[in-house]
Amino acid sequence: MELEFHGATDGTTGSCHVLRAGGKSVLLECGLFQGRRDDTYKRNSGFRFAPGDIDAVVLSHAHIDHSGKLPMLVRMGFEGRIHATGATVALAEPMLLDSAMIQLKDAEFLNKRRVLEKVRARREVREDRRRGKQRLSHFRSDDDAPALSVSNPPKREILPLYLEEDVRATLPRFSPHRWGEWFEIGPALRFRLHDAGHILGASWVECEARERGRTVRLCFTGDYGRPQPILRDPVPLEPADILISESTYGDRCHPPTDDTEAQLELAVERLHKRRRGKLLIPAFAVGRTQHILYSLAHILERRKIDDIPVYVDSPLAKRATEIVYRHPECFDEQALARLRRAESGKSRLKVRFTESVDDSKLLNQMPGPMIVVSASGMMESGRILHHLAWGVASPDTEIAVVGYQAHGTLGRRLVDGASEVNILGMLHAVRARITVMNGFSAHADRDGLLQALTPIAAPCKALFLVHGENDQRLPLARTLRERGFARVECPRNSATWKF
Repeated sequence: MELEFHGATDGTTGSCHVLRAGGKSVLLECGLFQGRRDDTYKRNSGFRFAPGDIDAVVLSHAHIDHSGKLPMLVRMGFEGRIHATGATVALAEPMLLDSAMIQLKDAEFLNKRRVLEKVRARREVREDRRRGKQRLSHFRSDDDAPALSVSNPPKREILPLYLEEDVRATLPRFSPHRWGEWFEIGPALRFRLHDAGHILGASWVECEARERGRTVRLCFTGDYGRPQPILRDPVPLEPADILISESTYGDRCHPPTDDTEAQLELAVERLHKRRRGKLLIPAFAVGRTQHILYSLAHILERRKIDDIPVYVDSPLAKRATEIVYRHPECFDEQALARLRRAESGKSRLKVRFTESVDDSKLLNQMPGPMIVVSASGMMESGRILHHLAWGVASPDTEIAVVGYQAHGTLGRRLVDGASEVNILGMLHAVRARITVMNGFSAHADRDGLLQALTPIAAPCKALFLVHGENDQRLPLARTLRERGFARVECPRNSATWKF
């Protein structure tokens, strides 16, 4: 058995691991690196393995940092099946189509900015000449432009990573499976998926490989969830010879969910008393948006507030919410009860989904009070950018940060207290109130990971920590060694391990 780690080794995006066992090569996840456009474009532009050599993909869930490079994989030669739960397959279509649209817009933005930089450079040269200054050492001629970033070379047009037709070619390769159902990838390798409780359809992966007369067991957590509203709790992990675990919050504990909902309630109260302005909630379209709506329904009911409109400004979130309703097998009992109440028309929460771009822009012209839930969660793309550009400089705006913010993202800069930020190429002063609400996370925290992993330490020969920044996974590795794991590794990108 051999493992190769090609993503989410020095951060939380770009999950991609190759398992070679039983005579087959299987890809565990195929995710996009996310962050600043310049930084991620090059990292996402290819693979460090031959896509045509991969026999199958096993996908834990539909989030783009786990699934977003599947269309590239197919376009570059992959001809196998993509295995996931039925709910994940249902979510993958709108998410990948949305991602293709974002790739196109990002390419347009990068190319437009490159042209603007060249024009501005030429104007600066001409202005210097007009003033008689000799500041021309940076340029060979009047037509030269300043050097751009590595991911944005001046002589090459930036192309989208993939297009809608690449997504359409990928979708027929999905094979849906039920939780707990074994499926084979060759005669010596089989897998099954278990409820991970992270988002709708999310799974942790169990694998058995028969090699040289013995069976080797591997478990991969995917994004392992925690007890939270709406979804059922994660199924406990099975003992295994080899474990691959996420470590997003490996050295941090979440506040209780009730405390976080109380934070959101205070934000709603502030908005209600102000009678103007907006509560902006950047949220992942899948999972987090539905959790926020669930909590808002509870808050508005308890506070008897029915005069603050709630807008979900994300076509993807609308599609995802419709899919969520079609999979009640993933819900807990309390969520089913609230769903029935909402369907009866008794809920105070009246959600308005904005479909068109014009409807989205109209929200910026309205004084409020209103609540706007919009993607993307890390504030690097999507309609939320326009709402932030309009509202971040206003003290009447509150921005509720309800999800993890990776290094290099706009969301992380706001959380870190930036006094001004660049949004869509323009600098904006930050006068809005920034409120971080960590308790909405759908990832297990330090205690949750220890509770899941410690009982299966004894049979484990090697544990690999991925999907975590080093300030989270290194402390977790030390603690897990103290808890009885014989070998805990924090692999680097492109690292290979043989057993």
